[in-house]
Amino acid sequence: MKTIKVVWVIFLVAIAALFWRGSALSADALDFVVIQPGQPGSAEDAQPVMDALAAYIHQKAGLDRPVKGRYYNELDPALDFLHNRPPAWGIVSLGFYSEAADTFQMTAVAATRPGGHAKDIWRLVVSKEKSGDWKTLKGKVLGNMLFERDAAACLLFDMPADRLPFTLEGTFQPLRSLRKVARGDADGAVLDRTQYEAVKALPLAKDITVVHTSRELPASPVVWFGDPDARARDLAAILLGMKEDGDAQTLLKLLQTDGFGPADPDLPQYRLDRKGAACFQ
Repeated sequence: MKTIKVVWVIFLVAIAALFWRGSALSADALDFVVIQPGQPGSAEDAQPVMDALAAYIHQKAGLDRPVKGRYYNELDPALDFLHNRPPAWGIVSLGFYSEAADTFQMTAVAATRPGGHAKDIWRLVVSKEKSGDWKTLKGKVLGNMLFERDAAACLLFDMPADRLPFTLEGTFQPLRSLRKVARGDADGAVLDRTQYEAVKALPLAKDITVVHTSRELPASPVVWFGDPDARARDLAAILLGMKEDGDAQTLLKLLQTDGFGPADPDLPQYRLDRKGAACFQ
């Protein structure tokens, strides 16, 4: 009888040890995902950048285990990944945050600064021949941020997509969408701040005009999945220090951000209202 009790105690101790070891291993995990639906390229193209960011975070945080990063520019694979293998944190587009923040318990811990700006602005452009009231548009409006149609409609027009007089359509080729607008194959295109600044220097700019501008919007946030803990604070400190870190400058250019800033205090107000009473909660 004593032998059975001793064996049982040893078994329980072994299970407890395994559980503690697993908890310790997961406690320092800072695996991440970058989700930017509509961005050109592929996950394979972006993986070297993810690997470089993972190596940087691993080194700065002094972790025992490697950090893994994944990239998605398509919605369905990104949602499948988060449902099945949720990482600790991520960098997500504003539209994705707006539609999925509640589902995946996202809390912003930092913010990207594309072009050095803390805020983004979206602009609806049309051909100069169609300039006028944007509410008179009837066809297709293209944009790489329009894959999250409900969020995009609310962010840009303050109304759900099904109340718009035109159709929002996502595209992976924002420059090509402008050519379609210029030649009349699409009614309009939506550009973010960085895209609009780039287009102003192109010959194509003379053929288009802005007919609607959003309010200032938060840039893509850095989010923590679940309740933030000490790891989230460590991560935020690492990201906010990259701007002044000489070793991080090449990486920041690859990430297309001029460093990271504090979490945007306005961000939580852009969670979609799932009850349907209004655009946002």
